[in-house]
Amino acid sequence: MAKLEFRGQTYTSEDEIRAMMAATGVLFERWPLRGVAASDDQVLSLYKPDVDRLMQERGYVAVDMVALKPSTPGLAEITARYDKEHHHVDDEVRFTVEGEGVFEIADEHGEFLKFTATPGDLIVIPAYRRHLFYLTRQSHIRCIRLFLDRGGWEAIYEKVVN
Repeated sequence: MAKLEFRGQTYTSEDEIRAMMAATGVLFERWPLRGVAASDDQVLSLYKPDVDRLMQERGYVAVDMVALKPSTPGLAEITARYDKEHHHVDDEVRFTVEGEGVFEIADEHGEFLKFTATPGDLIVIPAYRRHLFYLTRQSHIRCIRLFLDRGGWEAIYEKVVN
């Protein structure tokens, strides 16, 4: 079950999470789980209708899978790239298939919403939105990722000053 923490309160209601995320420009959806699939191709096939809809609605052009788990070579180095505040020039789109991870997302006032993604959760963090990501104690997450442009997904640690 998804969980959102903000200003000392914890929210688990999908409607409350959706509304609070929307108020900060972040899309949150719950997709029904469609069974267990071993391969990435099987997972993508199971969720193809939802992925296709999102690609059409938001203009994404590429999709892939990412999985992090304790046996992932270089896991500490991989996660260290994203556990510091950063942004991307592309949306960060994640649909959690397995495991869980935490996204801390800045609102327009620089306060951070702490969102724990679990299986069935879709989150779209807009381009240039400051955030960070880390794994929970499970040290495992498997996600579908969508991209507007694969080249725009590098982490940028410097803040953009207007």
